Amino acid sequence: MYQPAVSTLNGNQLEIKNRQAVKSLEGYIPVLKVLENGNVIKTQILKPLKLEAGQSTTLDVSPYLPKMKADAEYILNIEFQFSKEELWASKGYAVAEDQFILKKRETVSPESKKETLNVSESDSDFKIKGKTFDITIGKTNGALSSYIFNGEEQVFAPLLPNFVRPLTDNDKRGWKSQKLLKQWYKAKPKLVNISIDKSASEIKIISDYEVIKDSASVKVIYNILPNGLIKVDYSLKASDKLPNIPKIGMQMGVKRSFDQISWYGKGELENYSDRSFGSFVGRFSLPINDFIEHYPKPQENGNRCDVRWMALSTPQKNNGFLVVNDTKVLSMSAWPYTQENLSSSGHTYDLKDPGFLTVNIDLIQMGVGGNDSWTLVAQPLEQYQIKSGNYEYSFYLTPFSGSKNQLENSLKKFKY
Repeated sequence: MYQPAVSTLNGNQLEIKNRQAVKSLEGYIPVLKVLENGNVIKTQILKPLKLEAGQSTTLDVSPYLPKMKADAEYILNIEFQFSKEELWASKGYAVAEDQFILKKRETVSPESKKETLNVSESDSDFKIKGKTFDITIGKTNGALSSYIFNGEEQVFAPLLPNFVRPLTDNDKRGWKSQKLLKQWYKAKPKLVNISIDKSASEIKIISDYEVIKDSASVKVIYNILPNGLIKVDYSLKASDKLPNIPKIGMQMGVKRSFDQISWYGKGELENYSDRSFGSFVGRFSLPINDFIEHYPKPQENGNRCDVRWMALSTPQKNNGFLVVNDTKVLSMSAWPYTQENLSSSGHTYDLKDPGFLTVNIDLIQMGVGGNDSWTLVAQPLEQYQIKSGNYEYSFYLTPFSGSKNQLENSLKKFKY
């Protein structure tokens, strides 16, 4: 991606290089923005730099940085904005941008009230009941199958391991990932064991899956806290002799009316591991129809990388379902269709609303590729593919309901 100025940060020293062949940078206004947990807390407009073409300079940014809290993440953005109206862009339009993480947040254990959990077991499931919720983990699939919160169902498709995506044009017509990686496309996780541990203050339900016989297995642990918060621990063990993995993650369905998607991660447009250089981390919110991409040929779409949290809610953000990362950032998307429907549809008029939103909560997804779109060269570059091996990640799930913008109150539990 070309931009007239590029910046790198070493400590508090920001090195700025003019990449232009002729023009100085003095026609642009440098603007620094400091973000705390995705919110802009400071904007500093600097004087234009009389930096000639091909030259570099260094700026000490420490005078512009705030005192940083231990439990918050801080990010520095630099923009070079037009100082006047142009034929094709307005004054203030950013023609060059870079972003740097100043400080990562310390791991925060979410708050949990000391309440009593009631556990019951039948031949078909485990049921965990609290003051405002009823959670069901099925014994046939080992999955979170129901979460009734304040009398209303939140889960409309079970939370299950998922290793593939709807084929993109590059996948299907180019490098044919469904053939080269066919063991993963054919894999259907089979529950081989489920157990419960009630020894601690929280309830643990452990589901073990066979994914590819003698070659790949998944363990999912549901840690259910007294306040209804669920921490999901996912662990994949896969032989390094297997082909690369299309994606590593889990998929579920949530309430259809939760069609406002808010997130803290890369955005605003969809982005992938090899399509994210121009996407910056921040807080964004879009209705589902704008969140997804309406490709003429239905396919994978709508992913967001480096997600710290994502909420699916009503437009007023007073009711919804929140997904929060643990120590590793997530790769997430949501669709008003099922994955099977996206994969089998030849045209947009074949897409059917299933009555719920499909939510993908992934650790990682392979890149889009596309150096061409008709041969093996269409596959993602090696650094954007996922080698078969062992992977772990965790995330939290919690519904929320209350007054206007209850989402913000829910995020406070995680110090966001």
